[in-house]
Amino acid sequence: MSYTVTLRETDKKKVYVDPGIREGIYLYPGEIKKLKLLEGSMLEEDEFERIRLQYALPRAKHRAIAILAKRDKTEKELRDKLQQSLTDTKTLEETISYVRTCGYVDDVQYARDYIYFKKGRKSFLQIKMELQKKGISSQVLETVFEEEGGQEMEDILMQVKKYMRRFPQLDYVSRQKIYAHFARKGYNSELIREAMTKAEELLEEESDTENFFH
Repeated sequence: MSYTVTLRETDKKKVYVDPGIREGIYLYPGEIKKLKLLEGSMLEEDEFERIRLQYALPRAKHRAIAILAKRDKTEKELRDKLQQSLTDTKTLEETISYVRTCGYVDDVQYARDYIYFKKGRKSFLQIKMELQKKGISSQVLETVFEEEGGQEMEDILMQVKKYMRRFPQLDYVSRQKIYAHFARKGYNSELIREAMTKAEELLEEESDTENFFH
């Protein structure tokens, strides 16, 4: 099958090489010049695919690895980055498959690591919502949160203790405000009460120690 090529400028440095009857590819002007592609040029199907494999695919793989070298990404985040840099669908899918096979992108491990580093500062509900925004699937979320089990009192204790310091007196109204603050964040009610009790004990101990030395 022969394609009649149309060259379309983009708002970036690349030019969209449009074969008309299938999705095109993005090449730089220098590559188009090297390949001697002109508006209306005729290309056989296998030649067009060879160009894609020679230019578009290696570039997308290199771009993906460069992105991941700076910071871990979810599969969706990487897809978005590659689409922003103008990558055709077939090349995009092959690139994602490549980095997934190499272990460079792993949504399950990403979610596990994210929970580990965030659970001391945020509730599981907050973490889950953030991971959903990052494109982690509900199936992966179900798996990793099931592995994690329930959130522990230690995950919230230091936050509660720090927040309690804002209140000169821990009276009924203050305690209600503290409880409501952490309830809005999505923490379990029993966990909040347990952490409040422990935090208050720690603050009292610190106060007694300070008074002793003064």
